[in-house]
Amino acid sequence: MAEVTQRLLASGTRLLTLTGPGGTGKTRLALQAAADLLEDFEESIFVVSLAALTDPELVTSAIAAPLGVFEAADRPLEEGIKEYLREKKVLLVLDNFEQVLEGAQLVAQLLSACPGLKVLATSRIPLGLYGEKEYLVPPLSLPDPERLPSLERLTRYEAVRLFIEKAQDARPDFSVTNDNAATVAEICARLDGLPLAIELAAARVKVLSEPIKTLMRGS
Repeated sequence: MAEVTQRLLASGTRLLTLTGPGGTGKTRLALQAAADLLEDFEESIFVVSLAALTDPELVTSAIAAPLGVFEAADRPLEEGIKEYLREKKVLLVLDNFEQVLEGAQLVAQLLSACPGLKVLATSRIPLGLYGEKEYLVPPLSLPDPERLPSLERLTRYEAVRLFIEKAQDARPDFSVTNDNAATVAEICARLDGLPLAIELAAARVKVLSEPIKTLMRGS
């Protein structure tokens, strides 16, 4: 969080793209960073989800919608967006851009025309624009299942903490013990420390009579 917000506020950053495979938490990180920067952008922060788009031509209308910009007979939609943003200090969050990368040129044009605009994008790969800064979102920290640490140290790893938290949401009596510690560590390692995958796996303990052993058999 600190690194992302600091990079966004740096004077040399206009476009910061959070990259990484699906399930690393790029969207969650971007939304939290935006929330933490509300005061810096005078509450002019707009979030645009591109997850449902497959046509790059629709990127313009997707960005225009939350801005309240509409196409006019004498003004293309793209020009309307530029006019709206030109004199404003705005952070534009563009989520899931990997599906419509061909629409990235619009982002370049907006950044060129609107000096107060900054863009925080999430994508599995960079947008490939001039001046783009990339931040690779890492997976959660993992223990080595082959060299298992003590229970106290094991629960300090991010992946294990998340597993415990989500497992307890499903089964309040769940805890990591000497009996299941190795299996919990192995589940987190098999899922490569990806938050979404760990959340989904941990949630399954609610319906399993022998949650950890059965979860391992199904993985």
